[in-house]
Amino acid sequence: MGKNSSNLRPRDGRRRNLVVKSPLKLKLIAGLRSLFILSLVGLISLSAAAAAIAGASQFTIDQARQQSDGIEVTIAGVVTVPSGWFRSANLDQGFVIQDATGGLYITTPQGLPLSLGESVEVSGVLGNDGHGQRWVKLKECQRRGSALSTVVPKSVSAQVAGQQMDGQLVTVQGKIVRSLQDDAPYGDRLWIEDDTGEIQIYIPKSTAIYPQNLPFLQLGQKIQVTGLSSQFDDNDEVIPRRRADIQLVDGIRR
Repeated sequence: MGKNSSNLRPRDGRRRNLVVKSPLKLKLIAGLRSLFILSLVGLISLSAAAAAIAGASQFTIDQARQQSDGIEVTIAGVVTVPSGWFRSANLDQGFVIQDATGGLYITTPQGLPLSLGESVEVSGVLGNDGHGQRWVKLKECQRRGSALSTVVPKSVSAQVAGQQMDGQLVTVQGKIVRSLQDDAPYGDRLWIEDDTGEIQIYIPKSTAIYPQNLPFLQLGQKIQVTGLSSQFDDNDEVIPRRRADIQLVDGIRR
């Protein structure tokens, strides 16, 4: 483009009648062609960039947990702790979701009508609560049309629950080695021990479990606890969600 018509040569070497255009028309045509090409390239580049950005924000929960604070992510999972169940301990209306790869706490100041076992997709910014718990600060939450597989708590040792299962539902067993302590107004706590070590059981007041009313929570009793594996400063902990999450082992529930 942009060459004078006098320099053009037919490929077969034979003379052909050429339509001679004025220099002004040639410049106009060349300019329009250049503009079209640049526009096309720009559209392709923008589309590719948009696709790359959209694709980069989609993560499994395990992948999201490995990203740096401040990164915006979109993840999907099953609700394992409904909105606000831990509000007395975490001072928000957060909830927890889990997929096949891991789990994450979703912090939000407003309660959401989410049911246990419901499938959702959330978008938000990765961060932490300042005490060791990773979370996503919620920006958007949508119910998913297709149901994901049911989350079954994993039965693990105290050591594994504390070091490897953060954000996931777990079941641990052990003997009570430290008595129930009131941590008002946030919750109550006790400690159990198995062959691998101790782990704290933290019971938020907002769960309405009322552990003081459970007479089997005594030193030396062996109990089974299902709940969220989490961390608060140097304390690994399992947080039960409801009364049925705490059971006396080889005994009768009271």
